[in-house]
Amino acid sequence: MTGVSEGAPGLPSVRGHGELQGRIAASVSAGRMPQSLLLYGSEGVGKRSLALWTSALLQCEGEPAPCGSCRSCRLAARFEHPDIHYHFPMPRPKAGSRNKMRETIERQRQERLAQLRDEPGSPLDEGEVTGIYLTAVENIRDQASRRPAMGSRAVFLVAEADRMVPQRANPEAANAFLKLLEEPPEFAYIILTTSRPHALLPTIRSRMASLRVAPIAESEVASYLEAGRGVPADEAVTLARRAEGSIGRAIELAAEDDDSGLAADRLLAAALMGSPSDRYSAAGAYTARGARSILAPALEDLEARLRDLLCHTSGATHLAHDAAKSARITSRFPVRAPSVLEALAAVEEARESADRNLNPQATVSVLLADMTRAFASR
Repeated sequence: MTGVSEGAPGLPSVRGHGELQGRIAASVSAGRMPQSLLLYGSEGVGKRSLALWTSALLQCEGEPAPCGSCRSCRLAARFEHPDIHYHFPMPRPKAGSRNKMRETIERQRQERLAQLRDEPGSPLDEGEVTGIYLTAVENIRDQASRRPAMGSRAVFLVAEADRMVPQRANPEAANAFLKLLEEPPEFAYIILTTSRPHALLPTIRSRMASLRVAPIAESEVASYLEAGRGVPADEAVTLARRAEGSIGRAIELAAEDDDSGLAADRLLAAALMGSPSDRYSAAGAYTARGARSILAPALEDLEARLRDLLCHTSGATHLAHDAAKSARITSRFPVRAPSVLEALAAVEEARESADRNLNPQATVSVLLADMTRAFASR
């Protein structure tokens, strides 16, 4: 019988998603596992760990699966299983022949997998300009054309699948992947993860079974921080609330200095003040590079500030993470909930630009102009 083996040695630790694991395990045991599965949810809630666990489950030779001790599980834990093809955004290969570019991106992927063996929970990139380019999709399709090496199944796991870029201007990579989804080989199981399902082509989403990976309970996040990271209990509870059900975000909050928080405060102040000089000064603080590594964290904290403001202006102050700060802001700038919603929409657009590594100065300039207009409508 197939069961949930969350604590199997060497396999990815999945916290807070026992019910989802049970459903996935039951579908595999009953032979009802869809060939194409989309796992979506907020950043840091455990989509990658769940996808890797599912990949091991599909390949496990023991019981209860994934057992963590059979040959397949041991290979899966080391990112060495020949029938688990783990793909993720990579730097664009330098210009050259198509075959040379494919060789380059595959070599980069193998190097990154070797790094993940040493640091399994490390980020998939560190602020680099990355994406899932056509050459990578061609490699995936080539792998899918070959029968499994060890067993009866091959698993193709694509993390951050929304970054098959650039979809809007040139959907070449996404369209190439769509061909694989339309007629997958009988032995192939395709798992995508994304925090931005709306950024995937509708034709891709329509061909996949979608499973939402919900935020984890605050108590579960706080328990992990306290037991697994040595964070004091009171601080763990505060960080868990700020993380909104994301262990990944909680870990970042526990480790970060408050540079991104200060940057978010400056951006919000510039938008509220409303003067062109304030906006120019705030945008000028950013260089032409570093959208994903520098600007993205500031935008995430700015979004959190605006959510607190929305709670305050909507009469739900008890839900705000920092109610006192929201009260101070509204005492000086009497913003209304509709204006805050418009500002949040502007931040969402800016985050999309940062994800695509567009010029941070230009992104901030547009963002602040949009936010100022939103607040002016108060």
